[in-house]
Amino acid sequence: MTNRRAWAAIASFPPHLQNVRHARRITRTALAAWDAHDLVDSAETVVSELVTNALQYGRGPVDLTLALTGRHLRIAVTDEGTSLPVPRDAAEDAQSGRGLAIVGMLVESWEVVVRLTGKTVTCVLAVQPTEPDAEPGTGGAVPEFAPEPAVVGGTRRRRVRPSGEHGA
Repeated sequence: MTNRRAWAAIASFPPHLQNVRHARRITRTALAAWDAHDLVDSAETVVSELVTNALQYGRGPVDLTLALTGRHLRIAVTDEGTSLPVPRDAAEDAQSGRGLAIVGMLVESWEVVVRLTGKTVTCVLAVQPTEPDAEPGTGGAVPEFAPEPAVVGGTRRRRVRPSGEHGA
């Protein structure tokens, strides 16, 4: 990846399952435009799982935000539902129930922010810099998000916090 400024894309969708493919296409297109081809597969999978969950278990329109800096891609999906995402242990022959487990394997961290009108699920994927000047502090890179610590006691964690806390 080349030295670049921070990039962001925001999209909103009506609550229809066919919009999952639109969310994947927006993700793929944005990352290609930002020259972040190495993130496309993981980001597309994460977006697909989060948007599918928001459409199936949430309410109202779904908002997708992608924000890319030199070190992280932050993916946020917001809906108006009150049910919180809960990772499940899917049976070997189950047709569903693995989405959050897949997300957990692909991301550095994820969290849920509960809001008065719904929730936002945010995931952070690490960017592997390919050039030395892509690191902050060496050649004018943009200041980085401060993600939550990704590992606690050797395992990935999720965190639910009320919307009154800052840093969402």
